[in-house]
Amino acid sequence: MSGRRAARGFTLLELLVAVALLSVLTVLTWRGMDSVLRGRDRIVSASDELRSLSVAMAQMEEDLRRSWPIRLLGLPEPSIAFSMPTDREPASLALLRETRGADAVQVQRVIYRLRDGVFERGFSAWAAPSPDGTQQVPPTPFTWQPILREVQAVDFRGWLDGRGWLAAAALAPLLAAAAQTPAGPAPAAAAVRPAIPQLTGVEVVLVSRGERIARVFAVAD
Repeated sequence: MSGRRAARGFTLLELLVAVALLSVLTVLTWRGMDSVLRGRDRIVSASDELRSLSVAMAQMEEDLRRSWPIRLLGLPEPSIAFSMPTDREPASLALLRETRGADAVQVQRVIYRLRDGVFERGFSAWAAPSPDGTQQVPPTPFTWQPILREVQAVDFRGWLDGRGWLAAAALAPLLAAAAQTPAGPAPAAAAVRPAIPQLTGVEVVLVSRGERIARVFAVAD
């Protein structure tokens, strides 16, 4: 009698309980693995964004540092300028920087702007206009580099000695008026044109995914 009981297999109820336990363990294991994978993806994405942001700030610092010697060339436009913000686009940062060419130092035009949620950098060669201002140099096409995506807003400010921090909207007409060359011979125009204010500091504020990122750059050596 005892031998027959010992040889008896599992009942249907016991099999159903075992299958249910295995199903629960499988679901818990899958959710745990899914949470780990999602966490890894978030870490990788955040790491990529931080790396892109670090590269962007380092590039902007290099551009601003190389724009400071341009003031010594006496060009008819400021080495650092801002565009007026509009309803469609915020203000952008435009600068002239020195770059090493094959034989001599060249001037390069660089623009930082926000376009369709992408903070990007554009650069092109800069050519000097004719001394009398009669010959217009055709603009060189820009090469645009995406720096940081999913950016909701960007804001610039500049530091003027004696006036402190000024918003880009206030600096844009001030720098444009000082750089505008009056009509007439080059020496007379240079004498009439006021001195271009020199910015010694630039602040950029980015809003990305609800986070506010601010960085201040010293322009002067």
